[in-house]
Amino acid sequence: MLPVIILGFVHLSRSNMTEDQVSKSPVGVGDTVDLEQFRLESPAEVLRILQDLIRGHQLVTAYFNDGREFILTAILHVDPEQNHLVLDYGADEQMNRRLLAHQRALFVTRHNQVRVQFGTEQIVRATYQSLPALVVPIPESLFRIQRREYFRLNAPMGHHLNLSFVAPEGSEINAHIVDISVGGIGIIEPGEDEDCNWGAGTLIANCHIELPEEGTIEADIEIRNRYQTGEQAGLPVYRIGCRLLRLDSRQTAAIQRYIHRVELERRRLFNDD
Repeated sequence: MLPVIILGFVHLSRSNMTEDQVSKSPVGVGDTVDLEQFRLESPAEVLRILQDLIRGHQLVTAYFNDGREFILTAILHVDPEQNHLVLDYGADEQMNRRLLAHQRALFVTRHNQVRVQFGTEQIVRATYQSLPALVVPIPESLFRIQRREYFRLNAPMGHHLNLSFVAPEGSEINAHIVDISVGGIGIIEPGEDEDCNWGAGTLIANCHIELPEEGTIEADIEIRNRYQTGEQAGLPVYRIGCRLLRLDSRQTAAIQRYIHRVELERRRLFNDD
């Protein structure tokens, strides 16, 4: 691997672009979404995603000038020891110079069909493998933004997903999960339960979800909707849509890994057929 020759200075400090600055970009997910739930701060997880983007030759859009201008690039190399993230030089030299002059940029791409973004306030021109390149600090954290309305996974037949919690009266409630995302779950209302209010707007604390190979997710839920989906033994069956609350980055990553693993299993089964 050829060394990265940085033009301007030798060491890059960590990016200090704040979450507020990232979320104000015109390519953000909007004021109604709490970005913090999508933040990944584990250095190992951040490096893994960056390496995946390199292996996948994934295009990256670098927005600058308050989102009014952008260039297309790609991540070429990650050097944790030097804290260097090397990106391809843009095709338009004038735009490259404008980006370098602005310094602040928001990088947006896709990882396993989920949007990833991170910011920087330091960009320098460099030479990588004898070609021009851009170098920024490795981000201390990034946002892996998986919006539930677009990335909801139907629970597979072989994975019995269960939601459990203790009702105010002290009884343990168990409900079957029919779909899941980082933003919410869909459950089938327990048929003989009078200890829980399933009306829209109800908050239920300290719920547990057991994810195969990932462990237990602990969260609060908010009931968003309830409607009849059919009948069983002459009784109505209700599906309840719930929003997941109080997820930390570790739990969000666990759900994302579970969804990705199930999708890969489905693709392999489909290809084998």
